[in-house]
Amino acid sequence: MTESDYAHSTQGDGLCPRCAEGTLKAFYELSEEEREVVKRLPASADYLLDARTKRRRWCTRCWHEEDSAPPRLA
Repeated sequence: MTESDYAHSTQGDGLCPRCAEGTLKAFYELSEEEREVVKRLPASADYLLDARTKRRRWCTRCWHEEDSAPPRLA
């Protein structure tokens, strides 16, 4: 996973909906220690890491995990 896999950085692109203080970050924006935490979060039991790293963002303050897929317009 490299930065070129993403169109742009989402860092600072809104506040966490759970704690309202942290920002949501893509996997490539996380430090090595933060990536290890992500690998151990409860969602790791339901989804493969590869799928999570492509479509999800995390708050490093409260570890809320959110699907970052763009909304689909009808």
